[in-house]
Amino acid sequence: MTILDFIRLTRANLKYLLAGLLIGALLGLGYSLLQPKVYASSSTGYVTVAGSAGIGDVISGSSAAKEKAAGYLSLANSRAVAERIVEQHPELNMDPSEVAGRLTATQDSASALIKVQATGNTPEDAQVLANSALESIAFVANELEGSNAVRVVPLEDALPNQTPISPNTLRNILLGSLAGFLAVYGAVFLRKAIDTKVRTRDDAVKSSGLGVLGMLPQSDDLDGAKILHETGNHVSQESIRQLRTNLRFVNVDNPPKSVLLTSSEPGEGKSTAASALAHALAESGQPTIIIDADLRRPTVAKKFRIDSKVGLTEVIAGQIELSEAVKQFKDSQLFILPAGRIPPNPSELLGSDKMRSLIRELSEEFMVIIDAPPVLPVTDAVLLSNSVDGVVLVVSVGSTSREHLQEASNNLQQVGAKLIGLVLNRVPTGGFGGGYYGFGYASSKGYTAYYGSDTSKNQKRGFSKKLTNRSK
Repeated sequence: MTILDFIRLTRANLKYLLAGLLIGALLGLGYSLLQPKVYASSSTGYVTVAGSAGIGDVISGSSAAKEKAAGYLSLANSRAVAERIVEQHPELNMDPSEVAGRLTATQDSASALIKVQATGNTPEDAQVLANSALESIAFVANELEGSNAVRVVPLEDALPNQTPISPNTLRNILLGSLAGFLAVYGAVFLRKAIDTKVRTRDDAVKSSGLGVLGMLPQSDDLDGAKILHETGNHVSQESIRQLRTNLRFVNVDNPPKSVLLTSSEPGEGKSTAASALAHALAESGQPTIIIDADLRRPTVAKKFRIDSKVGLTEVIAGQIELSEAVKQFKDSQLFILPAGRIPPNPSELLGSDKMRSLIRELSEEFMVIIDAPPVLPVTDAVLLSNSVDGVVLVVSVGSTSREHLQEASNNLQQVGAKLIGLVLNRVPTGGFGGGYYGFGYASSKGYTAYYGSDTSKNQKRGFSKKLTNRSK
């Protein structure tokens, strides 16, 4: 993964990362509020032994005093000292083992000074424990020595400290935030590692080995009959025009006259893409015919809202003439050959010589767009692929499996199909997806002024007239 990929992944999941940060901070705060507060206080004293000249001798580092002080450090959290403290201060309501665990003692390496630190549930408890610890250490030491030659003289009494040393709320909040942030990142990377869907342009290109001809944004305007009308969503309209332009430049010297659109699995938007492309081609002034060759689940007639009682099936079977089955879309250059009645043998019909002859005949006068069934469930698209000048695979971003896309591409290549590119469908228009795929400007103002409105009307000619001219 490159740095750019990392940045894109971060932007795509920024709201989840911020949510993890906030939840972690709240958990850290909640943990701190549930923990008992602990206060600390410390007192300092010095050790004197018989023969010490005084405080100056102690502080300057009498070797005898320092040795005694070092030996008495372990007494600070001994049971004998704890029992003495409990006996002297029953108001603490603590047992000796609990007292011993709250005391620590340290010595200044250059002197005989002993510093005792005590912790308690209240500032007052910590103060009492720290002050009484020095006196109790001296008492126990004298009992062990069997004389009063050793004294621990208080030098600095403990004072109550109102600020608790635990819990450290700020630290817990920061640690919780970091843990939440990293947990979300871990989940994001795990999801990416196990995700098998096409999420980016690179995913589609690497899986299929094909270039991208066009990208259709995720929009309600690319649904049903809405694709056939100019709408307020200029990004949708411009993306279709861009697909139309790229298709024309696939082979400048010998541009395709018949193009088949299919997908790896159902539900990836191939019929929508085919209908939108055919409509855009016709709007540019190029006579275009769209053939609904999905004889299992035909949808083109519904999108154009035309009668589909007769169509391709009847033409191939020789039951009716081609001119009787073809419908003109309004008064435009677009013609539709619906699927007709669903036959019991779609593969045989689509793979027949009559079907190849029909495509060849129509492509002499029209730009032929064929909506074919998906590749993996049935063989119809594979059979048709050799009858056209080019095949376009439609990929649904976030839905199409990379493995399925690769398998569909391989199936078509194995039969010598002329794969000319991909159409990425349902591309996100905002946030990470928008910026990544090039639709990030979708909501910017001035789009209409920049691109203009395609309101030009081309000269219309009927389908029957074209066939008549061809026969002359």
